[in-house]
Amino acid sequence: MTPRRQFYLNKEKAKLAGVCAGVADYFDWNVTHIRIAWVIAAVIWPPVMIIGYILAAWLAESKPQAESLASATDTSPASTSRRLADAKVRFERLENRLRTLESVVTSREFQMDRELKGSGNI
Repeated sequence: MTPRRQFYLNKEKAKLAGVCAGVADYFDWNVTHIRIAWVIAAVIWPPVMIIGYILAAWLAESKPQAESLASATDTSPASTSRRLADAKVRFERLENRLRTLESVVTSREFQMDRELKGSGNI
């Protein structure tokens, strides 16, 4: 079982309060993509996004310095096994997604849809 991750503000990569960087760390996404998505969403829903950002910055805790340093430099067996367990869970999720995709692509319905769309009847 992997350890449960928690959302933290990332002050090291912060532009304002570290909310976007914290979201990027939590989901393992690119922080630039998160910031661009936030700006686009803020243009569409300004009050919701601004209030949400302020609430997240106010309610969330900053990322502990010891955790960020330990995760980068810790080579203890416990840390290594935790990272390996996390990698194993990620690969298992990826394998399940690939199996699902393969079952869809190899299904008769998928082949029939491709043939019908290719013939111009749909």
